[in-house]
Amino acid sequence: MKWSARLQSFPIVRFTFIRFGLVALLGESVYFILYGLMVKLTNHLPTSLAIAGGICIVLNAYTHSRITFRVNFTWRLLFGYLQIQLLGFALAFLLGLFLERLGTNKWMIALLTYASWAIISYLLSKVLYRSEGRKTRPSQLHP
Repeated sequence: MKWSARLQSFPIVRFTFIRFGLVALLGESVYFILYGLMVKLTNHLPTSLAIAGGICIVLNAYTHSRITFRVNFTWRLLFGYLQIQLLGFALAFLLGLFLERLGTNKWMIALLTYASWAIISYLLSKVLYRSEGRKTRPSQLHP
């Protein structure tokens, strides 16, 4: 039995939102591991951020297509996912500035901006991946 079939045998994993969260946690974990490795190798923070972030954007776009939304991965999805993340970042950043002006606690700002980015990412990704899924159903996927 394939690992994805085993994972899907758990009832809670049948919910797209749960799969989205699990894939996101995987992506965050890989990001921190790659970031730590790159800092050790390069001792240069911008390079480490760029390499770890770039790899994780591609990894997340791919794993969300295959695991979260169960559709074929395409360049269109990668480009769309990148746009969604840029929009999520911009909106979270602006929200953070607004909350800071209101005098909100810094940790509450971190929590609220992260939550808003995650919700935006989930909702827009769901629209993007589902529209791509209508074009290529999982049964049409090649091994």
